[in-house]
Amino acid sequence: MRRSHNPTETQVYFVLREDSAQASAIHREPVEKQREFWASRFRDAGWQTERFVDGMRTSPFFYSQEIVQVRTDTWSRGRVVLAGDAAHCASPYSGMGTSGGLVGAHVLAGEINRRPDDLPAALAHYDTTLRPFTDEIQGEVNPRLLKLAMPMTQRAIDAFLTVTGMATRLRVPDLAARFSKEDRGGAWRLPRYPELRAA
Repeated sequence: MRRSHNPTETQVYFVLREDSAQASAIHREPVEKQREFWASRFRDAGWQTERFVDGMRTSPFFYSQEIVQVRTDTWSRGRVVLAGDAAHCASPYSGMGTSGGLVGAHVLAGEINRRPDDLPAALAHYDTTLRPFTDEIQGEVNPRLLKLAMPMTQRAIDAFLTVTGMATRLRVPDLAARFSKEDRGGAWRLPRYPELRAA
């Protein structure tokens, strides 16, 4: 995928459906090995891929990561607490990483300020207050839909490109955003913490 958001920069996203041990482990290897891995997977892929692979080899903004979702039974132990993606990454495909991190930080700060002398209780309330929100945003990521967005055969790729091209020309994403009244967190509402008001 390519995204040109200004006249001098182009962002390129290489996405791979591969279930191998090498694909899972490559993100912990040195950057040069990561670049070579992606270059090998996309060599001779057609379109403008060779140009993108050449750019990837020298780009200072290279980043490689496995798409995962973080689910844990608890977000704290003793005085240590997880927040943001470490606690509840919904996956980049959710579009809720930054929102989830900000909401989680707000709830954590609010609960600690509400119970400054009882950290275990504050952390327990952080978990019970935020858990419905994170369950909602994590549940929005449907692995079956993700697989549809990463077709494996030429016929499926052609169908995907046709459908997404039509949706773009008809401005379906803009219309959906304009008429959508649903909150991404479902029925969950951000709690108010008067204790957090600045003096």
